[in-house]
Amino acid sequence: MENLNAVFINEGMPQQERLHKLNQIAIQQMTVLENVESKHILKV
Repeated sequence: MENLNAVFINEGMPQQERLHKLNQIAIQQMTVLENVESKHILKV
């Protein structure tokens, strides 16, 4: 996430827009992880 934030900063993206995009990405990543865990694909 920090890397993406740095890329967005270098692109000149405003802070509010960066926050919105990073939040969407975090939600998407959590959804993928939850789906994978629910299918027992990840082994702990």
